[in-house]
Amino acid sequence: MKKRNRRFVNPLAITALLLLYSVAGLIAQERFRRNPPYPEPLSPFRMPTVESAVLGNGLRVIAITRLNSPIFAVQVVIQAGESDSPPELPGLATVTAQMMMRGTLTMSASAIEEKMESLGIDFDIEVQSDYIIFSFIFLEENIDEALSLIKLFFIEPTFPSLELSSAKRELYYRQLGQARDPENAGYDFFLGKIFSGTAYNPGLIDEELIKNISQKDVISFHQRLCRPNNSAIILNGNINLNNASLRASQMFGRWISRPTEKKQTIYVQNRNYENIYFLDLATRDVAVIAGNAVMPFAAEDYFPVLVLNQILGGSTGSRLFLDLRESKGLAYYAFSSLSFFRNSGLLWIRVRISPESAPVVIKEVLRQLAALAEERIDPLELERAKAYLIGNFPLQNQLPEQFSKKIVLQSVFQAPQDFWSKYYENIMLVSAEKVQEVARKYLTRQPLLVVAGDRNTTLDYLRDFDRIDIYDRKGQLKATFQKGVLKDENR
Repeated sequence: MKKRNRRFVNPLAITALLLLYSVAGLIAQERFRRNPPYPEPLSPFRMPTVESAVLGNGLRVIAITRLNSPIFAVQVVIQAGESDSPPELPGLATVTAQMMMRGTLTMSASAIEEKMESLGIDFDIEVQSDYIIFSFIFLEENIDEALSLIKLFFIEPTFPSLELSSAKRELYYRQLGQARDPENAGYDFFLGKIFSGTAYNPGLIDEELIKNISQKDVISFHQRLCRPNNSAIILNGNINLNNASLRASQMFGRWISRPTEKKQTIYVQNRNYENIYFLDLATRDVAVIAGNAVMPFAAEDYFPVLVLNQILGGSTGSRLFLDLRESKGLAYYAFSSLSFFRNSGLLWIRVRISPESAPVVIKEVLRQLAALAEERIDPLELERAKAYLIGNFPLQNQLPEQFSKKIVLQSVFQAPQDFWSKYYENIMLVSAEKVQEVARKYLTRQPLLVVAGDRNTTLDYLRDFDRIDIYDRKGQLKATFQKGVLKDENR
């Protein structure tokens, strides 16, 4: 019988080996967090054919041709929004848009709802500061019936008083709910400060003033601004421009054009802000909003700033998220975004945190902004950001209404005809030097910084900052906080 030799295994050696593998795994995870893998190349996005024409009544018709698609999308965009609501009637544009689908000369609100359901129409209304978009999605086989219904909302709305009361009540409670969220409330306060001193309303609505909107106000807004010569219709599906123009002419030919008011040109300057603003809310979490004005949508700097935003906080692979959440564990989330208005844009940061994290997060946000302007951008980081934007673009346009929205923005902000068709090319041309150039241009050392939270649980953590102005939810200055000393402004 053959005798086997047994080897002695040292338990301490096994333990050390396991620890070594564990540490190596943790290091690999940390490396992955800081340097996510380079994305796999995606198939190029094929732009559908986009053509446009103008009808006799001034309505612009845009046809987006997608062959062999059973889904049809129609967007009607009106170049008017909350910036066109009178200062004493914020919310008028939103209420008017809702009311346009709540009764016509030939159909009641309930009849409209039943017809929409029978045709399988999915709809949405988006009201921004400068435009209103009505979106309708349905099967192509229902196109004639759907367009026959949709035209009524623009040509013969009646604005019934009972429906008006319902629309105002719904908007009131929606605004009230949003005002309780620190990020929503903080961003509204941020917008108010950015556009303070101008006559421009970037979409702010005071829920207490909604009750003052009358049927007469709604009718007046519709008559002044909801006109074909101030609008465009986008037909997206198995259709060409000739067919789209014919259908639009048949359905919307009775929509009467009238001269519309010329909008005042408002430019918001990028500048330094001396103090931190604190918005006092009864909330457990804290939101930090920071940013400044940038160029308009169709300006030369658009694509470099788009890449800059992606590097800073455009996704979970960007600097803010990796630093504040993944590496330091200070935030629930941290992102940056671009918002555009009539003649200006904003690059802004939003971070959701607990109160004790506020001072560190504020300093880290300012450090990240300064680093982009002062330090050379790593070529690999730049290429990752560009690859993300290029690879994500097709995902943003998978649904018909998503690409239609891109064309709406191109139309509203008067971007060049090849703005989206040259998207890939323009992204690829962005260099590290150009990103740093726009960072130095727009990322000031003292951006507008808003902290939204409960001052009773948060202020004490901010005692090392020079000065913090404390406001209530209505935007009234209530106190100042300087180096730990609270001064009530009402005394």
